[in-house]
Amino acid sequence: MNKIGEGKTAEVFSDGQYAYKKYRDHYDIRNIEYEVKVQNEIFNKTNLNVCHYDIENNMIKMTLLNGIEFADRIRLEKYKLWLEDFTDLQCQTYEYDQIELLDVYQVFNKQVMASSLDDSLKNKALVSLSKIDKIYKLCHLDFHPLNIIYTEDKYFIIDWTNAKLAHPVMDIASTYIIFRQYLKRQANKYLNMMIKKTGYNKDQICNALPIMAFIKLRESDHEDNQFLIDLINGNDLIYDRY
Repeated sequence: MNKIGEGKTAEVFSDGQYAYKKYRDHYDIRNIEYEVKVQNEIFNKTNLNVCHYDIENNMIKMTLLNGIEFADRIRLEKYKLWLEDFTDLQCQTYEYDQIELLDVYQVFNKQVMASSLDDSLKNKALVSLSKIDKIYKLCHLDFHPLNIIYTEDKYFIIDWTNAKLAHPVMDIASTYIIFRQYLKRQANKYLNMMIKKTGYNKDQICNALPIMAFIKLRESDHEDNQFLIDLINGNDLIYDRY
């Protein structure tokens, strides 16, 4: 098999027909089983373009997608309507709620309480979480252009490991933070488009920014940790300079 990709915890190989995600040695098989369970729940209970997963020799086996990352369609092909497509695709995920996934409110509460981060940050994250109405929709929670593959005139959403039942403002806040980190000039265009398409307002999304920044901070090796800390503290929530 040929190696076709690599991430923090896994390498991806292909035999020409399927792709195989091979995790590093000592990676907990329970995490692999959980990832497969989440993926197949979405495959079976939505009409979204996603791959079916199987476990084979402690690797995740999936259909090989012969396409390009959506990020490359933007960067290399200079596709002009990318933000329209991106936001439409994200909104499509919110159409589903009859799915057996974890409750984000319970999970995030436990993660905050168990974190070794400063208590003042934990308190602000919990306050943020408490301000979000308990609405349960399918949310990817790591939705960005690198997690979309364009192939045969279709978009496939990949890497659903973080998906949970959550309020869409949490998913929007998560993506907005990613845009602020890596696509700053597009961040407010993205935000305004999602406000228009979903009907949620800026205040609702701002309320979700501290808890989503906290979750990213506890997992982060990103050098711009001060940005996430500022968001948790309620500073610079909406960036108005672009």
